[in-house]
Amino acid sequence: MEFFSGFFFWVLLCVGAGYWASHKGRTGVGWFFISVIVSPVIAFILLLILKDLPKEGKESAAASAARQPPAEPPGPTDDDYAVALEEVNGGQRKAGIWARAFTDAVGDNDRAVAFYTARRAQDLADERHRLMVDELRQSEEGRALLAKQAYDAIPKGTCPNCQAVIPLDSAVCPMAKCGASFDAPDGWRIKPLSP
Repeated sequence: MEFFSGFFFWVLLCVGAGYWASHKGRTGVGWFFISVIVSPVIAFILLLILKDLPKEGKESAAASAARQPPAEPPGPTDDDYAVALEEVNGGQRKAGIWARAFTDAVGDNDRAVAFYTARRAQDLADERHRLMVDELRQSEEGRALLAKQAYDAIPKGTCPNCQAVIPLDSAVCPMAKCGASFDAPDGWRIKPLSP
C-alpha cells in the first residue's frame, strides 16, 4: 500500500512539472516525460531557472511596439512647442523659418512668434520621426517593420479570379495558383476594397 501511495505522489509531481512547464510556454507533455525519466525535483529546479516564454514574448512585443514609429510623422508634442518657443525668446531661431513666419504674419511680431512656434514644433516632430525610422533601418527587424508599414499603406483591392487581397497597381495576381492578368484593355479589373 505504501508503494502505491509513493508511486501516486511521484506521478502527481511529474504531472505538476508538466503543468508548470506548460504555463511557462513549454511543452507540458515533454516536461512530464523529462520528470519521469530524470526526476520531478530536477525538473522543478530546471523550470525555476528557465525563463517564462509567454512573459518574455509579451515584453519583447511591447518593446517592439514602443519602438515602432507611426506610418505618418506624428504631430508635435508639448515639449516640441516649448523648445520652439524657447528658441524664439532666446534669439536662437532658425532664420528661414523666422523669415517665412514674419512674412506670413505681415510684420506683426506676435503673430510671427506664433507661426514660428507652430512650424518649428512640427519640424522637431518630423526630425524625431526621421531619427526613429533611421534607427529602425539599422536592424533587420526594423527593416521588416518598415516594409510592412509601406505595404499596408498601398491601396489594395480584390482579385476577381481568386478573391485574394492584392495591391491595386498589380499587373498580375501575385497568388501562385491564380496568375490572373489585369493588363488587357477589356480584361479583369481589381475591385478596390471599400473603406
